[in-house]
Amino acid sequence: MVSVDQLLDAYEVAVRARVEGLRERAGLVAVELAEAESELERAVITRATLAAVLAEGGRGSTALQAVDVLAAAGADAGAGAGRGSVPMWQVGMGGVDLPVKYRSVWQAVVDAGGPLRAGQVAAALGWESSRSVVEGLRYRLKRLVATGWLSELPSGAFAPGGGS
Repeated sequence: MVSVDQLLDAYEVAVRARVEGLRERAGLVAVELAEAESELERAVITRATLAAVLAEGGRGSTALQAVDVLAAAGADAGAGAGRGSVPMWQVGMGGVDLPVKYRSVWQAVVDAGGPLRAGQVAAALGWESSRSVVEGLRYRLKRLVATGWLSELPSGAFAPGGGS
């Protein structure tokens, strides 16, 4: 005869497995979303630059007009600088080769001296430990893993990878 405890244990195991599967899928969707947002940002910048070049018609500086068009489009003139996609790690690359929003995350893991979970990285960075902040940070960590800058252990902790 099956006890209530055994039934609850089996149910809890099944729910935990489902939660982990959903977290993994959410992480993959977050990576896809970030890549699509980056692609959209590049398209907006390209359109604004093209409009500036076409509008120049021999008047004034193309660079200044491009800045004006970007500002009118609601984009910062330096929107692409330091915020692009994470490059694949190669020998000789360092933190300066990473987009700005990834540098401190990568450096926190490298400086830790051992593997860290996403919540621990948030604490090391002095960030709040709310679920949304930690999940956003986990996305960045997984992006650094996917591009070779960090490695992810089976425990879910992150450690320095090839780029460290």
